[in-house]
Amino acid sequence: MGAQGADVFEDTASVNWLEGDYATSGASAVADALDTAAGRPVTEVLERDEGARARAAAEVVAVACGDLPEEINSDQLATLNAHGSDVRAMADPKGRARAALERLISENSVLHEAWTQGDHQSDWVAALNDLRRRLR
Repeated sequence: MGAQGADVFEDTASVNWLEGDYATSGASAVADALDTAAGRPVTEVLERDEGARARAAAEVVAVACGDLPEEINSDQLATLNAHGSDVRAMADPKGRARAALERLISENSVLHEAWTQGDHQSDWVAALNDLRRRLR
């Protein structure tokens, strides 16, 4: 399954998305990740990698809008903000990110279910609550 941590940079699927789709496609990759998650009905499964991409894309939106996490180094900031101006130019980026996060923490979300059943549930909840706060 790869590395998995509560931070975007501790999760292999998130890092792969950041270094792959986001690095090459910028805001369109962000829109796709957010809209895919937000558009998935709760009656259908949101796969782990879809959830990880949505979470990473939401973090990109927060950073692009100037709402940084407490602990971020300059390399991480550069990665997340590589396409910041294009992300800010998207239609309602924060609203789309909030919708994707709401789907991520709802029923039939593989990533969320894995975290809520694990030993580090409090880390996951704290990370998502922080991200949700920064997307207001």
